Amino acid sequence: MNWKSYTVLAGICVTLVISCTSDVNKENEESADLILIGGKIFTSNIQQPWTEAVAIKEGRFIYVGDSAGASEFRTENTRSVDLGGRLVIPGIVDSHAHPGYIDVEQYGEISATNEADLLASVKAFAQENPGDGWLRLCCWPINLYVEGTTGPLKETLDSVVADRPVWFVSEWWHSGWLNSKALEELGIDANTQDPKPGVAGFVRSANGEPTGWVKEGGGWQFFTEHFPIDDVEHRQTHEENMVAGLKILSESGVTALYDAGNFGFEDLVYEFMSGLESEGRLPIRYEGTYQVFTPERRHLAISEMKRFRQEYGGDRLKFNTVKLFMDGIYQNRSSALLEPYVDDPSYIGDTILSVEELRQFLLELSAERFDIHIHAMGDLAVRRVLDAVEAAQGMVGDDFYTRVTMSHLGLIEPTDLPRFKELGIIANYTPWWFNADENNPERISLGEERFGRMFDLKTLFDLGTDVTLSSDEWWGGDLLPTYLNPYFGMQIGHTRQYPREWREGEEMVRPPLDGQLSIEQIIIGYTQNGARQIRMENEIGSIEKGKLADLIVLDRNLFDIDSDTIWKTKPEAVLMEGEVIQGVLPSEFQQ
Repeated sequence: MNWKSYTVLAGICVTLVISCTSDVNKENEESADLILIGGKIFTSNIQQPWTEAVAIKEGRFIYVGDSAGASEFRTENTRSVDLGGRLVIPGIVDSHAHPGYIDVEQYGEISATNEADLLASVKAFAQENPGDGWLRLCCWPINLYVEGTTGPLKETLDSVVADRPVWFVSEWWHSGWLNSKALEELGIDANTQDPKPGVAGFVRSANGEPTGWVKEGGGWQFFTEHFPIDDVEHRQTHEENMVAGLKILSESGVTALYDAGNFGFEDLVYEFMSGLESEGRLPIRYEGTYQVFTPERRHLAISEMKRFRQEYGGDRLKFNTVKLFMDGIYQNRSSALLEPYVDDPSYIGDTILSVEELRQFLLELSAERFDIHIHAMGDLAVRRVLDAVEAAQGMVGDDFYTRVTMSHLGLIEPTDLPRFKELGIIANYTPWWFNADENNPERISLGEERFGRMFDLKTLFDLGTDVTLSSDEWWGGDLLPTYLNPYFGMQIGHTRQYPREWREGEEMVRPPLDGQLSIEQIIIGYTQNGARQIRMENEIGSIEKGKLADLIVLDRNLFDIDSDTIWKTKPEAVLMEGEVIQGVLPSEFQQ
């Protein structure tokens, strides 16, 4: 054989090797670990909102389209599942949750509708639980004691329990009612400064003496020192309840969440969550935070977030977003309003930070590349946040990094609604709050006109604002699984009233009457928009080629069932990065 023959033969071999290698590479690129066909898949991707099949490889979607196209990715090693027409949606993002706070606070529960019965129950509880330490109780009714800026008095509690400190939390939690012994224990007197008058502090009589009514961060600042989780049994139940809460969320299809804070118990919570991750038991991507609920805490926020990252951060446990309470709630008259409260025409409230202070804080966060999640309930609080964001963006232009979310947004002055989209601010809501009855405290404090336009997220959606949805629940008890259930939130976001089984007679629909969200909007709020809030929109939140394969196979179609049954929806299977983490997929079909 001459040299030319050798050359030709070598060329043929090289060609064959290249061809074989190309075929192997092509097979590797186009073979899927799992294909799902025959579904009704709502993708949350506006470019391709509906499809019927996906192919998944190494935890990511490699194909999203029709069933025939997905079948092209099937090899002998591919798992293949026919969804049989089941509805599939992306993995859910709970954009404002408190799984770490479940069971932190333990109360004796008192229930009564008049003062005589309430005080008798307090006295009886104290007698049944003797001692000289703190007596923590819940839940005194707002409508029984609050009128304008006047509220419960320490002397009233003293009349039934005077020999030990009592902290009696309201039904809306943001208020504490303290007796004289409790004020003494905390060192609160006429000379004690409020962290922020009108928002976080101690209500006072005309002579400056504290009345016993404490609001917002004025009370929360004492929690870790005076109510630590320092006994083995409480710590164990707290840890068990954190795990139980995460399990409820994961089984519901939540694959990521923003933890909106733990009121000083952050190290306790995040050390535990970090341990779960190291053991492979953290079932959700979890974003932790540091809370600013008194003005001075903002000076610690950045350093504490960096410390959390260093000490507790991992692949799933992240720390990117600071939480700020800009104001309080209407029920205890700590929300900041543009116009006075109806039952106290001289009072509008205040905000934790001024516009200038918040602008500076935003610039500091931007320089350190942190985001912020702001509790803003009243329209004055909302206005001041908008003004601060506009000022900060105006100072640094395109270099402004911080992604701003405002949560709750009970009241927004109508002319401020378009500013959310203009400034790129995300609006977060908790839909299961959107019920209403004749005795809503907000009707008393705000009046009918303002009450009638509360929680107007539909307008924000229609204006193009990114609206996110969440659970915001930590109370525990029998209703915890219901309030953590995103389908419960979906139903009330869609109907603006509680389920039929809960209603006495024909409960009113929460105004505005045209404020119901469509099912499409609700799912997008719980998925793609939620992913954007936590800066994961390129990784999760929609079913798109290249994204992580998070999805939920549901037991019913949310788009064509009685809206009063949405809350009963159950996932048949939850996939996270292509792996079934909850439930089971339908039986695999034969190739």
